[in-house]
Amino acid sequence: MSVEDEVVEERIYTIPFYPKLKLSTRNKRAPRAIRIMKEFIYRHMKADDIIIDNELNEYIWARGIQKPPRKVRVRAIKDEEGIVELYLVEKKVATEARVPEVRRRPGRGELRPPEEDDIEEEEDE
Repeated sequence: MSVEDEVVEERIYTIPFYPKLKLSTRNKRAPRAIRIMKEFIYRHMKADDIIIDNELNEYIWARGIQKPPRKVRVRAIKDEEGIVELYLVEKKVATEARVPEVRRRPGRGELRPPEEDDIEEEEDE
């Protein structure tokens, strides 16, 4: 859709996924979020077909299949043929999504290399 004349309608939506996702099985939440998003756009834009941008798809799948985002802001662009393309409004990279860091408590499976001071003391003794 590089030509400006083809754009019939452009809207920005905030699509909520919960509470519908809360009731679904954990390992089916990300695919269900995609279906909820498509149903929302079919209902609000009267679309014939929907194309989801790769960046939006990666944003939904960034935290895995079990924890998609609670809501997402989407730019929907409809052309003359009734095809709607969905883009992420805020340009977020999937790696910058809120992915929790795995932290371990000290002393629990964490191996640390010996410090130089400890090595010198052992040689002197």
